[in-house]
Amino acid sequence: MSSNQHRNLLDGNRHNPLGFESAENDTYLGKNSGIQYGDRTGSLIWSNVLETFILGAEVVRTGVADYIRIPYKFRITEVRASLYTAGGVLSINILENGTSILSTELTIDSGEKTSTTAATPVVISDYELSDDSEVTIDVTGTAKEVGTKLKVYLIGYRMTS
Repeated sequence: MSSNQHRNLLDGNRHNPLGFESAENDTYLGKNSGIQYGDRTGSLIWSNVLETFILGAEVVRTGVADYIRIPYKFRITEVRASLYTAGGVLSINILENGTSILSTELTIDSGEKTSTTAATPVVISDYELSDDSEVTIDVTGTAKEVGTKLKVYLIGYRMTS
């Protein structure tokens, strides 16, 4: 056997172990556990490549702050928001074609700059966004100053069917 042959692979030109011959849609082969560098334990799984759509507003006012048309079917795994300068309590609703995809709105607490530290966690009720759907962010605030430079992140992956 030559030095460049791979005994545990389907053939010498492939770089996926047996049983992982082809990826469905846009997935990649990643480790399910044992993720430290040099760790040879753990199992392999197909993982989705995460993408992020970012919506934003320079000066935060109540009402519709920004919109985007989703270019393909998209499955949301997480939503979050951030401010450049902290302000009062801020509530953000995300709507797909006018209908909320959240059952508990995204919030940024008073004096905070991120929704990841919010006392009330966001709850997503509709994870799948349709191709060419219009997504808007609707902002409400309970204080006069609600911060500046709002960014809302839609994190997820492209769906193929």
